[in-house]
Amino acid sequence: MRQYAEKIRQWAKDRKIIPNSTLEAQNLKLAEEFGELADSFRKYITTKEDEKETREEYLKIIKDSVGDIFVVATILAGLLDKNIEELENLQNEYYKNEENLKYSFMWLQSDIGDVAKSIIRDKKDKLIDSVGNVVNDLEAFCRWQNLDFKECISKSWNEIKYRKGILNENGIFVKEEDLNKLEDLV
Repeated sequence: MRQYAEKIRQWAKDRKIIPNSTLEAQNLKLAEEFGELADSFRKYITTKEDEKETREEYLKIIKDSVGDIFVVATILAGLLDKNIEELENLQNEYYKNEENLKYSFMWLQSDIGDVAKSIIRDKKDKLIDSVGNVVNDLEAFCRWQNLDFKECISKSWNEIKYRKGILNENGIFVKEEDLNKLEDLV
């Protein structure tokens, strides 16, 4: 996890997402990615076992969503001048009991809500704890569903690592081709 977190953090700095993004903007992105996870997980668990191709497609989206949530959590931590891999996992003891893994998805939903509440209330310490819990919940969810957490992160990293452009100081992402056009005008 550490190697990907470092790469993601550097990627976000190179694109000026860290420091030009806001906690509010990343919270929206976190909600969007969780929505994709929730939708695909619901479809996955309600699709019949004999519909293997359909289930595999939903499983692919689940893996992508897990990795994407990790990317956003890493950026949130970076905006707080923290490294995601160094945040405290407050629920480690809870998830040592394998029976509790089945609640990891609901805890993930709750902890993402806590991220939003902490931003609204300007509670930095609580926000840091909540972001750490999100990662812990993701890991537990992967264990529960027999997914390789590092593989999910790797997949997301491999999708974003070549994306170029920057987030300007106004919070607008400018794609690489648009940056080149701007340079030609100057």
